[in-house]
Amino acid sequence: MASWWENAPFLPKEAKQAAKENEYFNGIPFPIPLPFVSKPKAKTPGRADPAAPDKRYVLFDFSEGSDDAKPERFDRVWGALNDVVMGGKSEAAASIMTIPSAEGGKCAKLSGVVEGDGGGFVSARTRNFVSPVDVSSYDGVQLRVRGDGRRYKLILRDTEDFFALSYSAGFDTIEGEWIDVELPFEDFAPAMRGNEVARGDSDYRDLRADRVRSLQVMLSKYGKGMGELNPTFASGPFAIEIREIAAFKKDVALAATATAAA
Repeated sequence: MASWWENAPFLPKEAKQAAKENEYFNGIPFPIPLPFVSKPKAKTPGRADPAAPDKRYVLFDFSEGSDDAKPERFDRVWGALNDVVMGGKSEAAASIMTIPSAEGGKCAKLSGVVEGDGGGFVSARTRNFVSPVDVSSYDGVQLRVRGDGRRYKLILRDTEDFFALSYSAGFDTIEGEWIDVELPFEDFAPAMRGNEVARGDSDYRDLRADRVRSLQVMLSKYGKGMGELNPTFASGPFAIEIREIAAFKKDVALAATATAAA
């Protein structure tokens, strides 16, 4: 059943999309604080990788046969969050896609059109988890992605407050190629309301990897903050496919060898 605002003739298309996104994450279509409205939450993800239980903790696996690749489950966890919520005009959607069986048969995909005029960002974000994910015994986050040659970023939050500190790390993609990206936790830079928070600032603190509350994959015209531009950004169509997101441990033996060689 459609919400009343979806058929409201006085609301422009961008406002309807913003209402849809607000309702998905906040339980109400418009950003009006209502203490009695509970925000929807997602089941806490994570399980040890059967192939490497001591080194990898799989947060999301969107390949064929995984529960995460079931569209109904995906739609309960992941939703699009685009610049329309702040008056922009970008359009993007996140969904499970079927790809050739030789490439896994399934993946998650964020695609659409990004517009630099306005907010200049598109993203796929999880709802806050019912309980936080503890990945503090790992060294970072690994993604398997196939992109379009642009630079994206992964955002982690360790509180339920969307406007509190968030932590992002950028990664480059190769057009049309599946690649593995490793993002050490020390590479995640804090920001608040889009502004980078530098070490020494009163709001600065390190990411608390023992209490990750949500994840977000974003394409933005900005880098760590609004003072830094994304050199690969361009308005127009875009697409990124995601096979897996996992916490990982560095190869201790390999790291020791590299240190000794240095």
